[in-house]
Amino acid sequence: MSAITLRKALGVLAKSSSLSVTTVTHRQKDELDQLKEQLFVKQSIESELQHYLDVTKPGEIIFLCGSSGDGKSEILTRCQSDPRYQRRFSFHLDATHSFAPRQSAIDALNELFANHHQQSSPLLIGINTGMLVNFAREGAECHRVIRSAIDSFLSGQQDASRPYRNENCSFFDFEHYPKFQFDENKQYSSFIKTLLYNLTHDDNNLFQFILRRDESVNPDLKEVANFKLLCMPGVQNVLITQLFKARLIKDQFVTTRTLLDFLHHLLMGPGYLFDNLFTGAENDLIKKVSDFDPARLHTYELDQFILRYELGLIDADLNDFLAALEPLRIKFNRQSVKSGDATSLIRLFWLLQHESLGNDYHRRFSAFFNESLFERYSEIWHLHRNYTADPEQKRSLKRFYTVELIAGIQRYANRKAPELSMHKEEFFLGEFGGVKITAPVEIKPDWDSIRNKHTAHSTGFDVYLKVGQNPLPSIHIGLNLFELLDKLNNGYRPNKYDKNAIVLLDEIVELIAEQAKSSSEIKFYDGGPRVYRAKADDDMITISSMKG
Repeated sequence: MSAITLRKALGVLAKSSSLSVTTVTHRQKDELDQLKEQLFVKQSIESELQHYLDVTKPGEIIFLCGSSGDGKSEILTRCQSDPRYQRRFSFHLDATHSFAPRQSAIDALNELFANHHQQSSPLLIGINTGMLVNFAREGAECHRVIRSAIDSFLSGQQDASRPYRNENCSFFDFEHYPKFQFDENKQYSSFIKTLLYNLTHDDNNLFQFILRRDESVNPDLKEVANFKLLCMPGVQNVLITQLFKARLIKDQFVTTRTLLDFLHHLLMGPGYLFDNLFTGAENDLIKKVSDFDPARLHTYELDQFILRYELGLIDADLNDFLAALEPLRIKFNRQSVKSGDATSLIRLFWLLQHESLGNDYHRRFSAFFNESLFERYSEIWHLHRNYTADPEQKRSLKRFYTVELIAGIQRYANRKAPELSMHKEEFFLGEFGGVKITAPVEIKPDWDSIRNKHTAHSTGFDVYLKVGQNPLPSIHIGLNLFELLDKLNNGYRPNKYDKNAIVLLDEIVELIAEQAKSSSEIKFYDGGPRVYRAKADDDMITISSMKG
């Protein structure tokens, strides 16, 4: 390999790289192609697509659909060059393209389908979901069968089988092959983990070879330090967890292209990896992950560390730890403290929380960086997914429903009536003329639905509740709402930053309130020492009072 630098080698990760998008242009492959090929991770969607292609019949149309940058063209190009498929199939690699300068993409699809018939070679199309929507709406009337099949697919009414089939059309959708999964061993993305292994492993690795050569010439290169950090399994796990959180909390899709560009920014950004992770507005993933910056945490211990460091106070243990960073080519100058150095160190402590280094000074702060809420969410997700009414499962899930979910809902519903804090089965309905009105409710898990319905999804889980004997519609619990419920149960009062989760919580409260309004009993609180109760019994309404 010629004297290619690490900076140039890592350039294959950038979305601006000519290698970031596969083209049909045939050219002589070079060293950069070798580096890109080393990164290749075969996704499950490609494996399942190939298995399906082996049994596809003439006349079929197969749509490979998803978002821009998720790898459709890459997969189809490999299929097109595979001797098993290149003669048996017709290919349309990118449905945003047309066959002539003045032809629209919709017209190109109309032409493509017009030339396709039951005896034709199967047709394999790469298409963005947005273009599917457009063709279903604007495609030619003569293709109404295909448009109807697309409509049916887009409606989401299909079952969980893959691929989805309708008429003579099959659909492989990247959204049905998520890059993240909840895992009891905290391995949240086998795809990203394998990609990082291909990039950083030390066995006959071109990137490592170039790294060692660059390090021998100029050991102070930031990309050298950043690559060494990225090689650490614990660092990789922290990064994967943050990306999963961005997917769950920020609804951020992670395509292959955005992921590679994210890694390029971490390695080639202006600073060390732990700073690059939270600075860089031009990168979509960085913009989302930056909200999880550990430097925003304000505990007594972390604030004291920042104060002592910036005052230059002697800390022999910290000095020993900083000396242990030298093999990683990371340097902090204690004699010339710069603004932001303490922030950078906190980010470094956080990034290394699962790694042992030197005297492990950084682990003094690990308790403040744990992902206990995220791990609890994963635990409840698994309980829903695997629920079989086993007594131990039921006990664990009942604790979540009663102590976390129902308690959080009632605390939020009754927040304007603090006098109800001791009356857990009363539900605040409103205030009229200074009088607060409540109704008794019995909210409990709907165990039959929890057992019999599909409750766990790639980005969350559904809960099922009953008010009395009346079941409520399923309620989706995402990580945002889960976190808000946890905060409510710890005395938190919501604010404008909780807007998205609050909207969902308001909908849940409204569902319960509608049931509570049909109660035969209501109570009135007028701020005095007594509470008044009205109870309907047949055609009679009884009014009574009691001490509050």
